[in-house]
Amino acid sequence: MRVVRTLAGLLLAGGVVAGAAPPVMAQPQERPPVLDVGQALDDLADQRIVRAPGAVAHLDDDLVRSALGDDTYVILAPYTGRIEEGGNYPDGETHDKVVSEPLQSWAEKNRKNLVLVEGIGVTLYGETRIGASVANIPELRQMTAYLDVTIPVVYAARYAHDEDTAADFDGPVADPVTPSAAQVDDLAGHLRDAPVHNAPGRDDPVDPRMARLATEYGIGVRIAALPALEPGQPFVDYAPALLERFPDDVVMVAQGRWLDIAARDQAKATSARDYAYGRFEYGSFRQGSLMQDRVGTVLERLRFLLKNNAYGRPQPQPQPRPQPYDVRQTINDLTPWVLVGAALVLGGVGLYSWRRVQTDRTDAERRAMRRESARAMAKIGELGAALLAAEERGEAADPAAAERYATARALYDEALTAKAMAEVTGVAEEGLAEGVPAS
Repeated sequence: MRVVRTLAGLLLAGGVVAGAAPPVMAQPQERPPVLDVGQALDDLADQRIVRAPGAVAHLDDDLVRSALGDDTYVILAPYTGRIEEGGNYPDGETHDKVVSEPLQSWAEKNRKNLVLVEGIGVTLYGETRIGASVANIPELRQMTAYLDVTIPVVYAARYAHDEDTAADFDGPVADPVTPSAAQVDDLAGHLRDAPVHNAPGRDDPVDPRMARLATEYGIGVRIAALPALEPGQPFVDYAPALLERFPDDVVMVAQGRWLDIAARDQAKATSARDYAYGRFEYGSFRQGSLMQDRVGTVLERLRFLLKNNAYGRPQPQPQPRPQPYDVRQTINDLTPWVLVGAALVLGGVGLYSWRRVQTDRTDAERRAMRRESARAMAKIGELGAALLAAEERGEAADPAAAERYATARALYDEALTAKAMAEVTGVAEEGLAEGVPAS
Protein backbone atom coordinates (compact mmCIF):
# COMPACT_ATOMS: atom_id res chain seq x y z
CA MET A 1 0.00 0.00 0.00
CA ARG A 2 1.44 3.34 -0.98
CA VAL A 3 1.91 5.99 1.66
CA VAL A 4 -0.95 8.43 1.96
CA ARG A 5 -0.59 11.92 3.48
CA THR A 6 3.08 11.76 4.52
CA LEU A 7 6.34 9.84 4.37
CA ALA A 8 7.14 10.76 7.97
CA GLY A 9 5.67 7.55 9.35
CA LEU A 10 7.92 5.52 7.04
CA LEU A 11 11.17 7.42 7.42
CA LEU A 12 11.15 9.32 10.72
CA ALA A 13 13.38 7.50 13.17
CA GLY A 14 12.19 6.77 16.69
CA GLY A 15 13.31 8.65 19.79
CA VAL A 16 13.36 12.37 20.49
CA VAL A 17 11.75 14.37 17.70
CA ALA A 18 13.57 17.57 16.83
CA GLY A 19 11.31 20.60 16.91
CA ALA A 20 13.37 22.92 14.74
CA ALA A 21 15.87 22.66 11.92
CA PRO A 22 19.53 22.72 12.93
CA PRO A 23 21.34 26.05 12.79
CA VAL A 24 22.79 26.20 9.28
CA MET A 25 24.25 29.12 7.37
CA ALA A 26 21.62 31.52 6.13
CA GLN A 27 21.33 31.54 2.36
CA PRO A 28 19.02 33.81 0.33
CA GLN A 29 16.28 31.87 -1.41
CA GLU A 30 14.52 33.30 -4.44
CA ARG A 31 10.76 33.26 -4.08
CA PRO A 32 9.02 31.04 -6.65
CA PRO A 33 6.13 32.39 -8.76
CA VAL A 34 2.72 32.47 -7.10
CA LEU A 35 0.16 30.05 -8.54
CA ASP A 36 -2.62 31.93 -10.33
CA VAL A 37 -5.42 29.67 -9.15
CA GLY A 38 -8.12 31.38 -11.23
CA GLN A 39 -6.13 31.10 -14.46
CA ALA A 40 -5.24 27.46 -13.77
CA LEU A 41 -8.92 26.58 -13.24
CA ASP A 42 -9.87 28.40 -16.43
CA ASP A 43 -7.24 26.40 -18.34
CA LEU A 44 -8.88 23.16 -17.17
CA ALA A 45 -11.75 23.93 -19.56
CA ASP A 46 -9.73 22.59 -22.50
CA GLN A 47 -6.75 20.83 -20.82
CA ARG A 48 -6.65 17.72 -18.63
CA ILE A 49 -3.13 18.49 -17.40
CA VAL A 50 -2.29 22.16 -16.80
CA ARG A 51 1.31 23.29 -16.27
CA ALA A 52 1.37 26.65 -14.47
CA PRO A 53 4.32 29.07 -14.91
CA GLY A 54 7.20 28.08 -12.61
CA ALA A 55 6.17 24.40 -12.25
CA VAL A 56 9.19 22.10 -11.85
CA ALA A 57 7.71 18.59 -11.78
CA HIS A 58 7.87 16.04 -14.60
CA LEU A 59 5.52 13.13 -15.22
CA ASP A 60 4.95 10.29 -17.65
CA ASP A 61 2.13 11.82 -19.69
CA ASP A 62 0.80 8.54 -21.11
CA LEU A 63 0.79 6.72 -17.78
CA VAL A 64 -0.89 9.63 -16.00
CA ARG A 65 -3.58 10.14 -18.66
CA SER A 66 -4.44 6.44 -18.59
CA ALA A 67 -5.16 6.77 -14.85
CA LEU A 68 -7.23 9.98 -14.99
CA GLY A 69 -10.44 8.53 -16.36
CA ASP A 70 -13.14 10.98 -17.43
CA ASP A 71 -13.40 12.97 -14.22
CA THR A 72 -9.87 13.68 -12.97
CA TYR A 73 -7.63 16.65 -13.78
CA VAL A 74 -4.08 17.69 -12.88
CA ILE A 75 -2.50 21.08 -12.14
CA LEU A 76 1.30 21.29 -12.00
CA ALA A 77 2.21 24.32 -9.89
CA PRO A 78 5.46 25.90 -8.65
CA TYR A 79 6.75 25.48 -5.12
CA THR A 80 4.86 27.54 -2.56
CA GLY A 81 8.06 29.03 -1.14
CA ARG A 82 8.49 29.27 2.60
CA ILE A 83 5.20 29.85 4.35
CA GLU A 84 6.18 32.84 6.48
CA GLU A 85 5.84 36.58 6.72
CA GLY A 86 7.25 38.12 3.57
CA GLY A 87 6.70 34.92 1.57
CA ASN A 88 4.07 34.05 -1.02
CA TYR A 89 1.82 32.92 1.83
CA PRO A 90 2.35 34.40 5.31
CA ASP A 91 0.79 31.39 7.05
CA GLY A 92 -0.95 28.10 6.41
CA GLU A 93 -4.40 29.63 6.80
CA THR A 94 -3.71 32.06 3.96
CA HIS A 95 -2.51 29.23 1.73
CA ASP A 96 -5.69 27.28 2.45
CA LYS A 97 -7.84 30.29 1.65
CA VAL A 98 -6.02 31.24 -1.56
CA VAL A 99 -5.23 27.77 -2.94
CA SER A 100 -6.87 24.81 -1.19
CA GLU A 101 -10.39 26.16 -0.69
CA PRO A 102 -10.92 27.37 -4.31
CA LEU A 103 -9.63 24.05 -5.71
CA GLN A 104 -11.81 21.99 -3.38
CA SER A 105 -14.80 24.19 -4.22
CA TRP A 106 -14.18 23.72 -7.98
CA ALA A 107 -13.93 19.95 -7.56
CA GLU A 108 -17.14 19.73 -5.53
CA LYS A 109 -19.10 22.08 -7.80
CA ASN A 110 -18.12 20.22 -10.97
CA ARG A 111 -18.15 16.75 -9.34
CA LYS A 112 -14.60 16.17 -10.49
CA ASN A 113 -11.32 15.05 -8.93
CA LEU A 114 -8.41 17.46 -9.04
CA VAL A 115 -4.77 16.53 -8.41
CA LEU A 116 -2.57 19.48 -7.43
CA VAL A 117 1.22 19.20 -7.60
CA GLU A 118 2.95 22.00 -5.66
CA GLY A 119 6.65 21.60 -6.38
CA ILE A 120 6.73 17.81 -6.08
CA GLY A 121 4.14 17.54 -3.29
CA VAL A 122 0.85 15.96 -4.40
CA THR A 123 -2.69 16.59 -3.05
CA LEU A 124 -6.01 15.17 -4.25
CA TYR A 125 -9.12 17.40 -4.04
CA GLY A 126 -12.70 16.31 -4.53
CA GLU A 127 -15.00 13.85 -2.80
CA THR A 128 -11.86 12.24 -1.39
CA ARG A 129 -9.10 14.59 -0.19
CA ILE A 130 -5.69 13.17 0.61
CA GLY A 131 -2.01 13.95 0.29
CA ALA A 132 -0.20 11.30 -1.78
CA SER A 133 3.47 10.39 -1.72
CA VAL A 134 5.68 7.39 -2.51
CA ALA A 135 6.01 4.05 -0.75
CA ASN A 136 9.71 3.22 -0.60
CA ILE A 137 13.24 4.54 -1.03
CA PRO A 138 13.63 3.75 -4.78
CA GLU A 139 10.39 5.62 -5.52
CA LEU A 140 11.52 8.50 -3.30
CA ARG A 141 14.82 8.64 -5.20
CA GLN A 142 12.95 8.73 -8.53
CA MET A 143 10.68 11.55 -7.37
CA THR A 144 13.42 13.71 -5.87
CA ALA A 145 16.32 13.10 -8.28
CA TYR A 146 14.21 13.52 -11.43
CA LEU A 147 11.44 15.70 -9.93
CA ASP A 148 9.22 12.95 -11.35
CA VAL A 149 5.76 12.90 -9.73
CA THR A 150 4.29 10.17 -11.94
CA ILE A 151 3.89 7.64 -9.11
CA PRO A 152 2.10 9.85 -6.55
CA VAL A 153 -0.08 11.50 -9.25
CA VAL A 154 -1.16 8.13 -10.69
CA TYR A 155 -1.77 6.82 -7.18
CA ALA A 156 -3.94 9.85 -6.29
CA ALA A 157 -5.97 9.52 -9.50
CA ARG A 158 -6.53 5.80 -8.97
CA TYR A 159 -7.32 6.36 -5.29
CA ALA A 160 -10.14 8.71 -6.29
CA HIS A 161 -11.75 5.89 -8.26
CA ASP A 162 -10.92 2.80 -6.18
CA GLU A 163 -9.03 3.00 -2.92
CA ASP A 164 -8.46 -0.77 -2.71
CA THR A 165 -6.66 -1.07 -6.07
CA ALA A 166 -4.97 2.34 -6.12
CA ALA A 167 -1.51 0.88 -5.63
CA ASP A 168 -1.81 -1.86 -8.24
CA PHE A 169 0.44 -0.37 -10.92
CA ASP A 170 4.11 -0.13 -11.82
CA GLY A 171 5.58 3.35 -12.00
CA PRO A 172 8.89 4.45 -13.50
CA VAL A 173 11.87 3.81 -11.22
CA ALA A 174 15.39 4.17 -12.62
CA ASP A 175 17.92 1.58 -11.44
CA PRO A 176 21.20 3.06 -10.11
CA VAL A 177 24.25 2.47 -12.30
CA THR A 178 27.90 2.33 -11.25
CA PRO A 179 29.94 5.39 -12.29
CA SER A 180 32.86 5.01 -14.66
CA ALA A 181 36.40 5.49 -13.39
CA ALA A 182 36.59 8.78 -15.28
CA GLN A 183 33.40 10.05 -13.65
CA VAL A 184 34.69 9.17 -10.18
CA ASP A 185 38.11 10.71 -10.89
CA ASP A 186 36.50 13.95 -12.03
CA LEU A 187 34.19 14.32 -9.03
CA ALA A 188 36.82 13.15 -6.54
CA GLY A 189 39.24 15.73 -7.95
CA HIS A 190 36.79 18.53 -7.23
CA LEU A 191 36.13 17.20 -3.70
CA ARG A 192 39.85 16.91 -3.04
CA ASP A 193 40.27 20.58 -3.91
CA ALA A 194 37.33 21.62 -1.70
CA PRO A 195 35.06 19.53 0.56
CA VAL A 196 31.90 21.08 -0.97
CA HIS A 197 31.48 21.05 -4.76
CA ASN A 198 28.53 22.62 -6.61
CA ALA A 199 28.41 21.37 -10.19
CA PRO A 200 27.47 23.71 -13.07
CA GLY A 201 23.72 23.83 -13.54
CA ARG A 202 22.93 23.27 -9.87
CA ASP A 203 20.12 25.72 -9.04
CA ASP A 204 20.31 25.07 -5.28
CA PRO A 205 24.01 25.32 -4.31
CA VAL A 206 25.23 24.11 -0.93
CA ASP A 207 27.11 26.70 1.13
CA PRO A 208 30.81 25.67 1.37
CA ARG A 209 30.72 26.58 5.05
CA MET A 210 28.63 23.44 5.68
CA ALA A 211 31.95 21.58 5.84
CA ARG A 212 32.97 23.80 8.77
CA LEU A 213 29.67 23.08 10.51
CA ALA A 214 30.33 19.35 10.08
CA THR A 215 33.79 19.79 11.59
CA GLU A 216 32.24 21.46 14.64
CA TYR A 217 30.07 18.34 14.97
CA GLY A 218 33.18 16.16 14.81
CA ILE A 219 32.34 14.87 11.32
CA GLY A 220 34.45 15.15 8.17
CA VAL A 221 32.39 15.53 4.99
CA ARG A 222 32.66 15.63 1.22
CA ILE A 223 29.53 17.08 -0.39
CA ALA A 224 28.84 17.04 -4.15
CA ALA A 225 25.72 18.93 -5.31
CA LEU A 226 24.67 17.98 -8.86
CA PRO A 227 21.74 19.21 -11.00
CA ALA A 228 18.40 17.40 -11.10
CA LEU A 229 18.27 14.63 -13.68
CA GLU A 230 16.21 14.93 -16.84
CA PRO A 231 13.77 12.13 -17.78
CA GLY A 232 15.65 9.30 -19.45
CA GLN A 233 19.05 10.14 -17.95
CA PRO A 234 20.70 7.31 -15.99
CA PHE A 235 20.96 7.61 -12.23
CA VAL A 236 24.66 7.32 -11.42
CA ASP A 237 25.34 6.06 -7.89
CA TYR A 238 28.43 8.10 -7.02
CA ALA A 239 28.44 7.89 -3.21
CA PRO A 240 29.87 4.36 -2.63
CA ALA A 241 32.68 4.93 -5.15
CA LEU A 242 33.57 8.29 -3.63
CA LEU A 243 33.67 6.75 -0.15
CA GLU A 244 36.51 4.53 -1.37
CA ARG A 245 38.43 7.72 -2.20
CA PHE A 246 37.55 9.42 1.12
CA PRO A 247 37.16 6.52 3.62
CA ASP A 248 37.50 8.73 6.71
CA ASP A 249 34.72 11.14 5.70
CA VAL A 250 30.97 11.08 5.28
CA VAL A 251 30.19 11.44 1.57
CA MET A 252 26.97 13.16 0.46
CA VAL A 253 25.89 13.43 -3.17
CA ALA A 254 22.82 15.55 -3.97
CA GLN A 255 21.14 15.08 -7.34
CA GLY A 256 18.17 17.40 -7.61
CA ARG A 257 16.31 16.95 -4.32
CA TRP A 258 17.73 13.48 -3.70
CA LEU A 259 20.56 13.09 -1.19
CA ASP A 260 22.73 9.98 -1.22
CA ILE A 261 25.02 9.30 1.73
CA ALA A 262 27.90 6.88 2.29
CA ALA A 263 29.96 6.47 5.44
CA ARG A 264 31.93 3.96 7.44
CA ASP A 265 28.92 3.56 9.74
CA GLN A 266 26.48 3.18 6.86
CA ALA A 267 23.46 2.14 8.93
CA LYS A 268 23.53 5.31 11.04
CA ALA A 269 24.28 7.51 8.02
CA THR A 270 21.30 6.10 6.11
CA SER A 271 19.09 6.48 9.17
CA ALA A 272 20.09 10.15 9.49
CA ARG A 273 19.32 10.78 5.81
CA ASP A 274 15.93 9.05 6.00
CA TYR A 275 15.11 10.97 9.18
CA ALA A 276 15.73 14.26 7.37
CA TYR A 277 13.30 13.35 4.59
CA GLY A 278 10.60 12.23 7.00
CA ARG A 279 11.09 15.19 9.34
CA PHE A 280 10.94 17.93 6.68
CA GLU A 281 8.91 16.35 3.88
CA TYR A 282 6.46 19.25 3.60
CA GLY A 283 9.16 21.92 3.51
CA SER A 284 11.25 20.03 0.96
CA PHE A 285 8.56 18.76 -1.42
CA ARG A 286 6.03 21.61 -1.36
CA GLN A 287 7.87 24.70 -0.19
CA GLY A 288 11.12 23.99 -2.05
CA SER A 289 13.40 24.45 0.94
CA LEU A 290 17.16 24.46 0.33
CA MET A 291 19.17 21.25 0.04
CA GLN A 292 21.66 22.60 2.55
CA ASP A 293 18.84 22.58 5.10
CA ARG A 294 18.53 18.82 4.51
CA VAL A 295 22.32 18.47 4.79
CA GLY A 296 22.26 20.34 8.08
CA THR A 297 19.50 18.09 9.43
CA VAL A 298 21.43 14.99 8.40
CA LEU A 299 24.58 16.24 10.11
CA GLU A 300 22.78 17.04 13.35
CA ARG A 301 20.99 13.71 13.39
CA LEU A 302 24.16 11.80 12.53
CA ARG A 303 26.04 13.54 15.35
CA PHE A 304 23.25 12.46 17.71
CA LEU A 305 23.32 8.83 16.49
CA LEU A 306 27.10 8.59 16.67
CA LYS A 307 27.25 10.08 20.14
CA ASN A 308 24.29 8.40 21.83
CA ASN A 309 22.83 4.95 22.34
CA ALA A 310 19.20 5.69 23.14
CA TYR A 311 18.13 3.94 26.35
CA GLY A 312 21.20 1.71 26.08
CA ARG A 313 23.36 0.30 28.84
CA PRO A 314 27.18 0.35 28.87
CA GLN A 315 28.68 -2.85 27.47
CA PRO A 316 30.69 -5.02 29.91
CA GLN A 317 34.45 -4.96 29.70
CA PRO A 318 36.16 -7.89 27.95
CA GLN A 319 36.64 -10.79 30.38
CA PRO A 320 39.93 -12.72 30.80
CA ARG A 321 40.20 -16.22 29.39
CA PRO A 322 39.17 -18.92 31.94
CA GLN A 323 42.01 -20.74 33.73
CA PRO A 324 42.04 -24.42 34.86
CA TYR A 325 40.82 -24.83 38.45
CA ASP A 326 43.70 -25.40 40.94
CA VAL A 327 42.57 -26.32 44.50
CA ARG A 328 45.95 -25.66 46.17
CA GLN A 329 46.38 -22.29 44.46
CA THR A 330 42.82 -21.36 45.30
CA ILE A 331 43.39 -22.07 49.00
CA ASN A 332 46.64 -20.06 48.97
CA ASP A 333 44.89 -17.17 47.27
CA LEU A 334 41.94 -17.20 49.65
CA THR A 335 43.85 -17.59 52.97
CA PRO A 336 44.78 -13.90 53.34
CA TRP A 337 41.23 -12.87 52.51
CA VAL A 338 39.82 -15.32 55.05
CA LEU A 339 41.98 -13.70 57.72
CA VAL A 340 40.94 -10.25 56.62
CA GLY A 341 37.32 -11.38 56.56
CA ALA A 342 37.59 -12.69 60.10
CA ALA A 343 38.99 -9.35 61.25
CA LEU A 344 36.11 -7.55 59.55
CA VAL A 345 33.54 -9.84 61.16
CA LEU A 346 35.06 -9.29 64.60
CA GLY A 347 35.57 -5.55 64.43
CA GLY A 348 33.84 -4.26 61.31
CA VAL A 349 30.17 -4.06 62.25
CA GLY A 350 30.33 -0.28 62.17
CA LEU A 351 32.10 -0.30 58.82
CA TYR A 352 29.47 -2.69 57.43
CA SER A 353 26.65 -0.47 58.61
CA TRP A 354 28.27 2.58 57.02
CA ARG A 355 28.78 0.72 53.77
CA ARG A 356 25.17 -0.44 53.79
CA VAL A 357 23.96 3.14 54.14
CA GLN A 358 26.17 4.24 51.26
CA THR A 359 24.85 1.40 49.10
CA ASP A 360 21.26 2.31 49.89
CA ARG A 361 21.96 5.91 48.96
CA THR A 362 23.58 4.85 45.70
CA ASP A 363 20.63 2.63 44.83
CA ALA A 364 18.20 5.42 45.67
CA GLU A 365 20.10 7.86 43.46
CA ARG A 366 20.16 5.33 40.62
CA ARG A 367 16.40 4.81 40.87
CA ALA A 368 15.81 8.56 41.08
CA MET A 369 18.07 9.17 38.06
CA ARG A 370 16.18 6.58 36.02
CA ARG A 371 12.83 8.13 37.00
CA GLU A 372 13.94 11.71 36.29
CA SER A 373 15.55 10.70 32.98
CA ALA A 374 12.27 9.19 31.83
CA ARG A 375 10.35 12.33 32.87
CA ALA A 376 12.83 14.60 31.12
CA MET A 377 12.75 12.51 27.92
CA ALA A 378 8.94 12.58 27.93
CA LYS A 379 8.79 16.37 28.35
CA ILE A 380 11.44 16.95 25.66
CA GLY A 381 9.51 14.69 23.30
CA GLU A 382 6.26 16.49 24.09
CA LEU A 383 7.85 19.89 23.39
CA GLY A 384 9.47 18.61 20.18
CA ALA A 385 6.16 17.18 18.98
CA ALA A 386 4.42 20.50 19.67
CA LEU A 387 7.05 22.41 17.69
CA LEU A 388 6.74 19.91 14.82
CA ALA A 389 2.95 20.20 14.80
CA ALA A 390 3.20 24.00 14.67
CA GLU A 391 5.58 23.86 11.70
CA GLU A 392 3.38 21.38 9.80
CA ARG A 393 0.42 23.74 10.30
CA GLY A 394 2.49 26.49 8.72
CA GLU A 395 2.76 28.40 12.00
CA ALA A 396 5.95 30.03 13.17
CA ALA A 397 7.32 28.32 16.27
CA ASP A 398 7.81 30.52 19.33
CA PRO A 399 11.56 31.33 19.49
CA ALA A 400 11.58 31.00 23.26
CA ALA A 401 10.01 27.54 23.09
CA ALA A 402 12.49 26.45 20.41
CA GLU A 403 15.36 27.78 22.54
CA ARG A 404 14.09 25.89 25.59
CA TYR A 405 13.88 22.73 23.48
CA ALA A 406 17.46 23.06 22.25
CA THR A 407 18.68 23.84 25.79
CA ALA A 408 16.84 20.84 27.25
CA ARG A 409 18.35 18.57 24.59
CA ALA A 410 21.84 19.77 25.36
CA LEU A 411 21.42 19.59 29.15
CA TYR A 412 19.96 16.09 28.95
CA ASP A 413 23.22 14.76 27.54
CA GLU A 414 25.19 16.46 30.35
CA ALA A 415 22.99 15.70 33.40
CA LEU A 416 24.64 13.11 35.67
CA THR A 417 22.40 13.31 38.76
CA ALA A 418 18.68 13.06 39.43
CA LYS A 419 18.66 16.67 40.61
CA ALA A 420 20.30 17.85 37.40
CA MET A 421 17.89 15.77 35.32
CA ALA A 422 14.94 17.33 37.16
CA GLU A 423 16.23 20.73 36.08
CA VAL A 424 16.22 19.48 32.47
CA THR A 425 12.55 18.57 32.92
CA GLY A 426 11.93 22.07 34.22
CA VAL A 427 13.55 23.62 31.14
CA ALA A 428 11.32 21.55 28.83
CA GLU A 429 8.25 22.48 30.87
CA GLU A 430 9.18 26.15 30.51
CA GLY A 431 9.20 25.65 26.73
CA LEU A 432 5.73 24.09 26.87
CA ALA A 433 4.52 26.96 29.04
CA GLU A 434 5.74 29.50 26.49
CA GLY A 435 3.15 28.31 23.99
CA VAL A 436 4.66 26.89 20.82
CA PRO A 437 3.03 28.98 18.04
CA ALA A 438 4.44 32.49 17.98
CA SER A 439 1.83 35.09 18.86
